[in-house]
Amino acid sequence: MKLFVTGATGALGAPVTRRLVAAGHEVRALSRSESNRAPLAEWGATPVEADLFEAESLARAMDGCEAVLHLATRIPPVAELKKPEAWSRNDRIRSGGTRAIAAAARQTAGLRTLLYPSVTFLYADGADRWIDADTATLDLAGPLRSTLDAETEVAAFAESGPGRRGIVLRFGAFYGPVSADSRQALAMARKGFAMGLAAPDAYRSMIWIEDAASAVVSALESGCSGIYDVVESEPFTQAQSTAALARAVGRRSLFTTPRWLLRFALPAEMRGLLARSQRVSNRRFRAETGWSPSVPSQREGWPLMAETAGAGEPAAASVPPVRTAQTAGREVS
Repeated sequence: MKLFVTGATGALGAPVTRRLVAAGHEVRALSRSESNRAPLAEWGATPVEADLFEAESLARAMDGCEAVLHLATRIPPVAELKKPEAWSRNDRIRSGGTRAIAAAARQTAGLRTLLYPSVTFLYADGADRWIDADTATLDLAGPLRSTLDAETEVAAFAESGPGRRGIVLRFGAFYGPVSADSRQALAMARKGFAMGLAAPDAYRSMIWIEDAASAVVSALESGCSGIYDVVESEPFTQAQSTAALARAVGRRSLFTTPRWLLRFALPAEMRGLLARSQRVSNRRFRAETGWSPSVPSQREGWPLMAETAGAGEPAAASVPPVRTAQTAGREVS
């Protein structure tokens, strides 16, 4: 299959691109910097230039392609999380970029599939109930409105002609060796601390980054269309997550920092978003695609993280997927 990919060198895009090439797909990757072209070429993708916000430019770049994977994003670094202008750049990619991508895709003959990675953070607090795209209530904090705009563009593309597919994958929070947040959490744990993001009994659904990448490829190749939740099979509560992190670094327990400290790093809307309890189910996506996470929970994930990324050291660019046995009966809905 001939594919056009944006964000091909990002935390999600890089493992997706490598997997696509390994599976025999022909990948064109949007690249506007010289530094990105070398790794893309090394992975076997073809770098192409285009303006992410100009439909005509994008249409030329995706001419002859059968599918578009719009994986570009620009989540602000921790130091800029309280700056509205930093979030506005990400909002522009989600809203304006997806609008241009969808417009270009509609005018490209033979292009049948548009895939976009969204987030489960859209969901309101569900306490300890299992929720998913069909049952959850949406609760849009400021940084989330633009991702719903992008989802709307994907749905409109799917409805624009026969045989067209729009795929939205709502991911849980990413973690793994390439995640700066994960490395920071591991470094803090080795010093005896854990960040208090939510109440101890609040669920936070996460996903190992390589599992997120495999989910993108599975969705593309499966023929599915619609909105799906891509998360670990056994979401942990804040307390369970902290305990798993402690065990991963060889400690009996960790001191959880008080949540009020977050006010110095995060805007109020973001603090409220992270405090939600979201016990999200992946069952529908697994049933329709045959995908399953190689890291089913943080019970396996944090020890794997501790093995593959040293505290305070840069992590490797990629980590091979790890196969672990699934535990029957953990995930129910």
